[in-house]
Amino acid sequence: MSEQSRFRFRVGWEALLATFLVPVSLLAQPASMPEKPWRGWDSYQVILWSAGETLTSPAWYEGIRAAGYTAEQCPVSDDSRRFLNAHLGFYVENLVSGLGFHDSRAALYDADWKAYTASEDRRFLIRKPCLDDPALWDDVTPRLVAQVRMHARQNPLLYDLRDEPSLGSFASPMDYCFCNYTLQAFREWLKSRYGSLAELNREWESSFSAWNDVVPATTYEIKAREKTSLASGRPENYAPWADHKAYMDYSFASAINRMRAIIHRYDPQTPVGIAGVQMPSAWGGFDLWQLSQSVDWMEPYDIANSRAILGSFLPRRAPVLATYFGNDAAKLRRQAWSRLLDGDRGAIVWDDSDSRVVAHYAAATITPRGEAIRELFRELRSAAGMLAGLRREDDRVAIHYSQPSIRVHWMFDSREDGDTWPKRFSSYEAGHSRLAKVRNTFVQILEGLGITPAFLSSEQIEAGELTRGGYRILLLPQSVAMSARECRAVEDFVRGGGVVVADNMAATMDEHGRRLQGGQLDELFGVRQKPVWQGESHSPLSLSALGLAPFTTYDPSLTIVAPARRDTVSGAPMVVAKRTGAGRTYFLNIDMREADSTRASRFGNYVKLFESLLPAAGAESRSEEHTSELQSLRH
Repeated sequence: MSEQSRFRFRVGWEALLATFLVPVSLLAQPASMPEKPWRGWDSYQVILWSAGETLTSPAWYEGIRAAGYTAEQCPVSDDSRRFLNAHLGFYVENLVSGLGFHDSRAALYDADWKAYTASEDRRFLIRKPCLDDPALWDDVTPRLVAQVRMHARQNPLLYDLRDEPSLGSFASPMDYCFCNYTLQAFREWLKSRYGSLAELNREWESSFSAWNDVVPATTYEIKAREKTSLASGRPENYAPWADHKAYMDYSFASAINRMRAIIHRYDPQTPVGIAGVQMPSAWGGFDLWQLSQSVDWMEPYDIANSRAILGSFLPRRAPVLATYFGNDAAKLRRQAWSRLLDGDRGAIVWDDSDSRVVAHYAAATITPRGEAIRELFRELRSAAGMLAGLRREDDRVAIHYSQPSIRVHWMFDSREDGDTWPKRFSSYEAGHSRLAKVRNTFVQILEGLGITPAFLSSEQIEAGELTRGGYRILLLPQSVAMSARECRAVEDFVRGGGVVVADNMAATMDEHGRRLQGGQLDELFGVRQKPVWQGESHSPLSLSALGLAPFTTYDPSLTIVAPARRDTVSGAPMVVAKRTGAGRTYFLNIDMREADSTRASRFGNYVKLFESLLPAAGAESRSEEHTSELQSLRH
């Protein structure tokens, strides 16, 4: 976040005065909290994750306490009573190994992936274990009960169901699961969404004669369908594939939620969650909205805005942690302070043979890295006590989080890969997702204006959260796939006085990934979009009203429908403005992806553009010379 938005907290004059006059130790207790924190999480926790053999000597515990740690990880099979004797907290890790495929389980996934990509045979798409298989729950339930009974009396800080969990290998493409149990559960899930087989056949463009015949498309099959559609000029329809991905996201989150419920029957005082959560993705089960509703705490990797997204979605009392790696003390300091201001309630410090914080021998000597980290987290623990009583300034500006759009964008992006799409691993996806780049552009622009945004999921918008939550502005970055219900909620929001800003392809597909003949929000925006994917953006053109150059148009032939107004260059619409009811909309026919990697001087043009479009957010006060230049678009 920018310096402007990071430090904008709402606080009374008494607390502000106390910040300067009262010692830090006296400010540790906040005046009031909206909800009671979980046991042990009324203060900032610094947790050591130490690789290698488990050390239990008194010297070791004395060393890590001296190094500033409040807790340590405890493997699920270990005796946690040792932490009570050592006056340390602990969390229990990796209760359910079957939630991921790394370490000892990596070979299972690798064998399936190699066999499937060599043969395209669905026989290799049965996840081990299948999350819908009753045998899994027959095994997991008594084991979880035994584990909780073993550790609950020692008051753990957390239960970590799995470190780096995933349906497959992180966020890499793998078409799990085609197990019979999953297919049957998938069909029941489809019935609840479509109501009838005829409606499903219409959406999928299929001809199943019975529900038991319904089978989703693999990625190989949907890619072949995509290629045929593009060659013949027919609209794309990813529904037979996207619905399966949506169900697998649901299955993954539901399994985690079910495990949480089992644990809470025997220990309702300890939060249950997952660590090592990946970026928002069409793969791996990483629908961040659904995951956020299935856990009590989380440790996410901050990839593709995942930390900010989860900060909006997780319950307010949910402990959020980050893991810190490496020896660069200056980098660690920047990261830790940044995450504290984002609301983190603890840290996990990675400790291995290459970067020890406490030397692994009898004397348990603190290393130079350990000394630097001790001083850093001593500062943070004091600051966390003061910040706990403050509330971040909320500008009521929302950014759309659309899991259906994430799915179809993966299909768009992977066209460039051809037959090599199975190798579009999660490490590659983080830097090559169009939607992720545009979403980050919107976040960075708002932060450049000193605006603190929140994320709203499709489910929240459908449920009326835009109006109920008092939002003033909604941004739709690459929100290509939206439901009719979601679109109606956006229209109602604008009629009631809201402002909506969207870029290209907005709502041109439904939530199942089927291309429509026109954009569902085209009338609201005053445009007519073509029912095609523009694979490449077009030539740079100036935005004349602001004197800013160059932006890059997305569709130079975009049709404008009266009474919308536009800013144009040589007839090419770039910003389309329209009033509806008490609100207004702005449609950006601009390739916003470019701003994610452009030079700082060029990026400033994007900030100035948004500053001119969002007067309701108060942005104009910081650069008034630009606010009058698009008055004609507003009125």
